[in-house]
Amino acid sequence: MIIDQLTRDVVHCQASAHTWQEAVRMAGHLLERVGACDASYTDAMIASVETFGPYMVLEEGIAMPHAQANNNVSKAGICVVTLATPVAFGHEEFDPVRVLIGICAPDPQAHLAGLGELAQMFEDEDAVNKLSSCTTEDEILNVMASFFVA
Repeated sequence: MIIDQLTRDVVHCQASAHTWQEAVRMAGHLLERVGACDASYTDAMIASVETFGPYMVLEEGIAMPHAQANNNVSKAGICVVTLATPVAFGHEEFDPVRVLIGICAPDPQAHLAGLGELAQMFEDEDAVNKLSSCTTEDEILNVMASFFVA
């Protein structure tokens, strides 16, 4: 499961971003830092929104930045960024976004599996509310772990 890749190194709580691009770049940098992808994948996540619109805003306040891997992802990765002040992605229904869960995977099957795992969490309003209200990295890890263990 992609959730097994979630460690404190890839969690940033109450971050400050002025734009959705800054927020997505923060998520990408966390994935880069653990060697899951390189900077071109982060750029591709931003380009995906610019090209296709805010499709990665999946529920109220939640976005899942990702992109197609193109020899720029070395292993599956996941990160969580919560924002002190939400940012607008331009989604009519679900803006503004306070929580970003970035993912990457080296192959399409693993990528789709990761998206599917996380999509289940977004359907659980209680889990989403808990995640949105976390004030520390450890709280984020606990919320994520409790959802995927339950």
